[in-house]
Amino acid sequence: MISSESDICFSGPLKPVLLSGRRLFHTPHPPPYMAGSTPTLTLLGTGQDGGVPQAGCACANCSAAFADWGRRRLPVAVGVRDAAGGMHLIEATRALPDQFRLWADSLGMEAPVLPDSVLLTHAHLGHVEGLGQFGREAMGCVGLPLVASDSVFEVLANRGSLEPFERGGDLNSSGSPVLVCPGVRFEFISVPHRDDASDTHAILVIGEKAKVLFLPDHDDWDETLTAVGYKSLRAWFASLDLTHAMIDATFWSADELPGRDMSEVPHPLVEDTLGRLGKRVDSDPEIHLIHLNHSNPLNDPSSPQRRAVEVAGWIVGQRGWTIEL
Repeated sequence: MISSESDICFSGPLKPVLLSGRRLFHTPHPPPYMAGSTPTLTLLGTGQDGGVPQAGCACANCSAAFADWGRRRLPVAVGVRDAAGGMHLIEATRALPDQFRLWADSLGMEAPVLPDSVLLTHAHLGHVEGLGQFGREAMGCVGLPLVASDSVFEVLANRGSLEPFERGGDLNSSGSPVLVCPGVRFEFISVPHRDDASDTHAILVIGEKAKVLFLPDHDDWDETLTAVGYKSLRAWFASLDLTHAMIDATFWSADELPGRDMSEVPHPLVEDTLGRLGKRVDSDPEIHLIHLNHSNPLNDPSSPQRRAVEVAGWIVGQRGWTIEL
């Protein structure tokens, strides 16, 4: 278990060093361009686990995404740079090459970014599918800090996915992970979500300028609000003093998957979220809708559903969006 900030976080960009034919990532003194970095958060992916287009699908949204790169959605992920230049990846998707390049481009850095730690909300496929790329078949990492719940670690250990990693962060009094870095703090918040593989957490990213909730997956608002002890979204968001929230918008409505029982893949419907929020008021955080399934009409920028979100003052998440923390 890591017990101090200096143990938890690196102070500069990763440097590959050969060790028995493999790369051990360690962190030398940061070069001048990284010293005193402004903490930032970059949205690296906004799609559900399968992304858009999704394998084997020829729906209108997937067909449009094949024809137009701008309509594509990489699986949901976030990149955070801390004040010492450490790079922290939230979720490990199959799209790591594109996301590392996007992250670098968004910050005006040399590509590709290599993370100093990886944080996971849960163990469903799209959020851990990229872990293998850190191993000997690709990047060859050794001892890369991985921050996740005990439940997620148990699942990954059973899958044989932990070879490139060591445990990072610490646990708070309730057993949820915490990672403290220069200028940035990550706090995990337990939320209900189809815990067939592992438990699930949202992640609160806290900087001096912004507090951002990353909530890509949960079952429904009633269960989640009960779990965190609040009666409304606004009351919960206000208690966290959020400036921004990235929230689960997997499905617009209950009729998106003809022939499938949507109770087997529970997520809050965007229709319900909008009904609870109404129009944005000055005291609300900036809300970005993420984790869009390929079936969601919000994928179509000309759809009436997209217009309804925008008129209400909310935002459909876009990859590359970056803020200072």
